[in-house]
Amino acid sequence: MQRRLRLRRHEDFQRVRRAGRSWAHPLLILVVAPNELGHNRYGFITTRKLGNAVLRNRAKRRLRAAVLHWHPQLIPGHDIIIIARHAVPHCAYVDLREAVALLLRRADLLS
Repeated sequence: MQRRLRLRRHEDFQRVRRAGRSWAHPLLILVVAPNELGHNRYGFITTRKLGNAVLRNRAKRRLRAAVLHWHPQLIPGHDIIIIARHAVPHCAYVDLREAVALLLRRADLLS
C-alpha cells in the first residue's frame, strides 16, 4: 500500500476514533471520518487477542488486500480504520473481502 494511503500517526488514529462513525460486523469494525485530502487513507488495528505476531501480521496483510480490492470504487476524502475481531485469522479471504464490502456499503463509501 502506498505511503500516502496509510494512516501512520497515533494522533490520526485517535482523531478518527474520536470524531468518526463506526459500523460493526462479526469479523470487523469500520470507523470512518472525513479528511481534507483528495484521497482516502487507511489504518488497520489488530490486538493481541488475535494471537501471536504472525497471526496479527497475516490478518493485517489480508485486510490490506481486501481494502485495496475495493479502493478504486471508494468515494475519496475519508480516513478509514478497520479493526480486526477475534475470528479474522481463521476465516476465508473471500469472507473477509465480503465483510469489508458490506461495511463499506453501510458507510455509503462504495460508489
